[in-house]
Amino acid sequence: MTLEQFLDRFDGPERSVVVVNRTDPDPVLNMLVDTFGDDVMRVVDGRVTDGAGDGRVTDGAGPVDASRTVGLTAEDLTGYAGVDGDDEAVPSLDVEVLRRRDDIPFDGGTPDDIENLVLLMEDGEVVAGSTLSELGDAVLFVNSDLYTTGSRSLDDVDLPSVISGLNDATFTLRGYPESNRQKLLLITISRFIERAAWTAGDGTLRSSFQRLSRIDDEVGTRAVYERIADTGVDTHLYGVPDDLPEDLDAVIHAGEAQDFTDSWFVVYRPPEGPHPAESDPESDLVRGIEGGVGLLAVEAEPRVWRGLWTFDADRVSRVNRYIERNL
Repeated sequence: MTLEQFLDRFDGPERSVVVVNRTDPDPVLNMLVDTFGDDVMRVVDGRVTDGAGDGRVTDGAGPVDASRTVGLTAEDLTGYAGVDGDDEAVPSLDVEVLRRRDDIPFDGGTPDDIENLVLLMEDGEVVAGSTLSELGDAVLFVNSDLYTTGSRSLDDVDLPSVISGLNDATFTLRGYPESNRQKLLLITISRFIERAAWTAGDGTLRSSFQRLSRIDDEVGTRAVYERIADTGVDTHLYGVPDDLPEDLDAVIHAGEAQDFTDSWFVVYRPPEGPHPAESDPESDLVRGIEGGVGLLAVEAEPRVWRGLWTFDADRVSRVNRYIERNL
């Protein structure tokens, strides 16, 4: 069995992103589409209405097609339907639904108060929300150089709710030149898991690099793993042995098999093993530190990555066990 075959055992829910009452210009929306990818989710752009609306939809990267219209209604957003004077069900926005959720940055009183809000949907239900500004700071307005050069440190890595809400959802992401941005999701989630391990200061971290030379070639990556290893985390690094890192307190696993050449994983296992977080289950960082967290992706074809990331204790355990036993 390979990691790619192992990944086939994991199913994930289908999720979509809705951009509500966007006032930012089209290029920002296009970056959002390019970052998440049309194979990952469908991005809908429109305004909240009390009924059939005139929202616009885009199913892929590129300019928004204003000629295509959909009814982006409150029912689409919350699954809540009101009743009019004739006892007819009509879509209406229950803003209380948004206000009650701590992971949705909205505390206004009416739909008109919503602006540049990005909602993550699953089966017609809102599961998370972030502002375009939050997503911009995390992935839209950054590039991988921030991480490879060390300009963005571990302390600065955090996940907006919409990205956090993608856990356990399988994805397909494309690298350059098909996309300039989609791999940033993998990089950002990887750094988040590394931050969890570094903050914990114990447990086991297993990370793959395809080519082990990347550790020394990327100043920021080298600095991250020096900091993690210095805390006492049992650090294991995997990849093709083109150039082995020196003077790094980590266990090196080198190989030429498919699992070394085509995999991207970062898996943190706490000392007592993966389990649900208890002290603060609403905090992603606490969930990762206390319960474990993992990312697994495989390069199914050149520059196309398929995978998922998860806090699920059983999945983290199974991925960690496979890597420990087979690589």
